[in-house]
Amino acid sequence: MTQASPRIAPKPPRSDRYALAALCAGLVISVATPSRADDAENTAAARTLGIQGVQLADAGKCPEAIEKLQRAESLHHAPTILDRLGECQVAVGQLVTGTENLNSVVREPLAANAPQVYRDAQDRARKVLATATPKIAHLTISVVPADANPTVTIGGKPIPSALIGAERPTDPGTLEVTATAPGYRAAGQSVTLAEGGHQEITLTLEKDPNAVAPLPPVTTPLVPPPASAATPPEPAPKKSHTLAYVALGVGGAGLLVGTVTGVLALGKASDCPNKVCSSQSKLDDAKGMATVSTVGFGIGVVGVALGTILLVTGHSEESAPAQSTAHYEPKLSLKPWFGVNTAGLMGSFQ
Repeated sequence: MTQASPRIAPKPPRSDRYALAALCAGLVISVATPSRADDAENTAAARTLGIQGVQLADAGKCPEAIEKLQRAESLHHAPTILDRLGECQVAVGQLVTGTENLNSVVREPLAANAPQVYRDAQDRARKVLATATPKIAHLTISVVPADANPTVTIGGKPIPSALIGAERPTDPGTLEVTATAPGYRAAGQSVTLAEGGHQEITLTLEKDPNAVAPLPPVTTPLVPPPASAATPPEPAPKKSHTLAYVALGVGGAGLLVGTVTGVLALGKASDCPNKVCSSQSKLDDAKGMATVSTVGFGIGVVGVALGTILLVTGHSEESAPAQSTAHYEPKLSLKPWFGVNTAGLMGSFQ
């Protein structure tokens, strides 16, 4: 970027030596009482650099003064330092940066007991602003096509995309403006801005036939986690017919007992024609056999019916606890017995 030729501040006359001495004294006061708890080395360095910068500025050597004053301000802020820095920046053509620093000096609130040199610095800043602000130029840069996502640079320095198409305060002088965008040829234009001027330029981007199309983003396919060993399907629960067999066994035994005792009861009844027995014992035996026969047939019918139902519907072994590995099946043991005048059925579960 080509800027306007630097304007060196004139060397102060002999009568201004008292003002320079007061300014230096203000620098000593402002830096000697750090408000941000700066360490002693930085405080001393800021004071030295500030005084050297002010002396260079008063001698008309603003380029050298700017370097000293910027260092001093970075170590410790003081309105007297920032004011002289802004004045020198305006003098060398850095109008935008210089006026922003001067505005900071003017807007800074001062305490009631602030040194007078601080107030004098604000007065100096206002006077420089009054003459420098109207000289700032304004440049509007537009890019076609607007959807090309362009990057615009002024003097090789990129500007924010938010300023494309908007008026931008700019230092006067000759500037090189360039616009670039992926897939387009670069477009550039040289523009000369007069002090206080307003100018608009439009940069047109043309498609670049030799541009290499951007590669599509590489996406890594998602690899599913390795499947764990397939769990074999649980076998269908086996049907257990144990209870059905037990019920059928009990029923069969009941029918057997009922039949045997029924035969014995009929034999006893033949000893008592017309239900008249020769002795009371024979009558009791006949009645006992008949009762056992009836009970046996009843148990047999119920057992056979229940066993048949269980055999048809089945009973799942799944009802057993999962942690049990041994399967218990009850066993029924039946033994008929016969006496001289009686008979019966003995059974046990194991």
